Amino acid sequence: MITGLFVGKFLPPHKGHKFAILDAKKQCDTLYLVVGYEPNVTKILCERAGIPLITLEQKLEWWREELKGESGIIILGEDETGIPDYPAGWEEWSRRTQNLVREHIDFVFGSEMSYAEYYKKYFPNSRYVLQDVERKNVHISSTRIREDISTNLDYIIDSARPFFENCLKNAKK
Repeated sequence: MITGLFVGKFLPPHKGHKFAILDAKKQCDTLYLVVGYEPNVTKILCERAGIPLITLEQKLEWWREELKGESGIIILGEDETGIPDYPAGWEEWSRRTQNLVREHIDFVFGSEMSYAEYYKKYFPNSRYVLQDVERKNVHISSTRIREDISTNLDYIIDSARPFFENCLKNAKK
């Protein structure tokens, strides 16, 4: 049985994430989708974007709804409180993630080339699989969405879009 891991802070969750998650699932029997949440970082990013604080439970709810009917995907939340910022926190973060998943991880999926050395070091028995590094399949990032939600609203996954539409309506008032 092949087990995969896909992690992110998903702030906001977008169609590029969904494409990569479904692509990763094709390569393994079970895919753990670990939704990260660090309260201080989340607060700062939400304030900069001019949106209300997005909670871990809210992100989990969006992914559960979005991936409803997809078999073999296990969605978990990870509270990253107290973990030092990247890259200092890799050891603590990887330990917590492995404790959360509680089984051998064959593949770790991601799109950040710079993470390869850390996955090799902290997940030595797993293979890091790079996905769509140049974002050719869905040309978007969460950062770009946060910078201009109204222009990039269509990239947000369907289950989360009403939240962001409401943010835009409230901003116009």
